[in-house]
Amino acid sequence: MFECSIRLVNMVLQLFTAVVEIVALFFLIKVIYTPCVLGGEYFFSVMLSVYFLPVITVQTVVFALCRLCCFTVGLDPIAMTFNLASGIVCICTSLTILVAMFDHCGNEYQYMFYVAGGLGLLAGILHLVNACICNIYMPPEEWSYSKPSKRARNRLEEGRLRSLL
Repeated sequence: MFECSIRLVNMVLQLFTAVVEIVALFFLIKVIYTPCVLGGEYFFSVMLSVYFLPVITVQTVVFALCRLCCFTVGLDPIAMTFNLASGIVCICTSLTILVAMFDHCGNEYQYMFYVAGGLGLLAGILHLVNACICNIYMPPEEWSYSKPSKRARNRLEEGRLRSLL
């Protein structure tokens, strides 16, 4: 029962992360066409997010759809690695937008920058929380794929040495 509830929390968290990223992506697309970005004033911080957020969003949506169709996916080393990497990238790119916005000119498009950056930051934090859940509650049989035993590592090392000779 406990494992089922953790998988449900993992799935809901993944779905919520996908929705937050989609909304952040919507505001990021609106930000691209503001005079500040088109004029080159805030080009780098926005384009950094434009390069990374759509890819992460597509992967998150596909992963969330897989979670809905296949309940066994989610608490595994691939999910943990994906969420960890996506969380770090989302946080870094969103912080560049938010830090750049401290000196914003204050026009009517300013809220879009803060919403896109804030939702990207929230998505990054949710990815990291999901990675921690995957790390803590991963089934023992899944850990064998992420960290091989000493015997398996020794066999791999012996095989590598034999191939060199």
